[in-house]
Amino acid sequence: MDHLKKKLEKYVRNTPKIRLIRTTKREGLIRARLLPIKDLKTPVIIYLDSHCECADGWLEPLLQCIKENPTRVVSPVVDHIHDTTFEYIAQTIDDLRIGGFKWDLKFEWIGVPRAVIEKRSNIYAPIATPTISGGLFAIHKDFFKKLGYYDEGLEIWGAENLELSFKTWMCGGSLEIVPCSHVGHVFKKNISSAFPAQETIRRNLVRLAKVWLDEYAKYFYERIGNDLGDYGNVSSRIELRKEMNCKSFKWYLENIYPQLEVPDNNIASGGILSIGSPGICLDAYIISRERYGDTVKLLPCHFQGGNQTQTIRHRQTKKCLNVGKFPEGLKVVLSQCSHSSSQKWVMEHFNPEKLTPLMQNEITQWYNMTIL
Repeated sequence: MDHLKKKLEKYVRNTPKIRLIRTTKREGLIRARLLPIKDLKTPVIIYLDSHCECADGWLEPLLQCIKENPTRVVSPVVDHIHDTTFEYIAQTIDDLRIGGFKWDLKFEWIGVPRAVIEKRSNIYAPIATPTISGGLFAIHKDFFKKLGYYDEGLEIWGAENLELSFKTWMCGGSLEIVPCSHVGHVFKKNISSAFPAQETIRRNLVRLAKVWLDEYAKYFYERIGNDLGDYGNVSSRIELRKEMNCKSFKWYLENIYPQLEVPDNNIASGGILSIGSPGICLDAYIISRERYGDTVKLLPCHFQGGNQTQTIRHRQTKKCLNVGKFPEGLKVVLSQCSHSSSQKWVMEHFNPEKLTPLMQNEITQWYNMTIL
């Protein structure tokens, strides 16, 4: 990496508008982003990951949004750059995505809800987004200061994008993706940095939940087996939230991200236990960090939440989940419905108050047909 040492310093010296700031020890992405703020001479801060390529005209639309309203935090459309061929694949105006998350607090791209589309004045207008990916955005320096910058208790990287997203909406700002601004980003399949990613990100997410999720934090805790670990002291962040008189997370869910399903509103949730094979549960098997939950397997029940926390939402097939016996062991498969105990399951949590009269009647009929 010699090209990032003296060679880079010499190159930057010939470019007066660029200043290179180095740390004396490893700070991680989050704290490194805070280092140059004290030396900034411009009112707007723009963050870009190093593995990005900016399209023509990417900057002006972001600055215009903040000029119109300094409490707007804006992100460009994030185009895809292939990690091996470096092919640039731009998103079209008809296929834009906004940021969301599930109760494991993992960021994900989601479609633009119809209600959001209908509020826009034209197809090129900025799009309100519940969250941003975090690597590419612009923010007014004064508004960032008001929000308390990043939580400096967050280590390396992870959760900082959701923290900024939540407090922007809950503390008087707005979060938008700007269709007229495009920046390409290399989405790497593997992270080469040698640091304990899972432990670090979990710790960061627990800090996030403690400060911002209010009574909804329990849904995240369930997904990590209620093992909060040592997440440090968050009292100063909680106090900052009180000083800013920020809205509740309930307000955020109702007004900014109403499409996120709240587990208590579901009829049944938690572990799904097989009756025909006692002690066996459905498990969203972890193939890799990038492909979490791609495969459903049958594994011994551990009753610690995590990847055995499931939710039944609705039925889309007339077939039934069946514990099938194969030479290599038990597998979950879809089969024609029968009275077999291999097709009978018990949900860990059941909320009968959410049943409609029609649902109650159907369950009664099913129960009479398949008495254990």
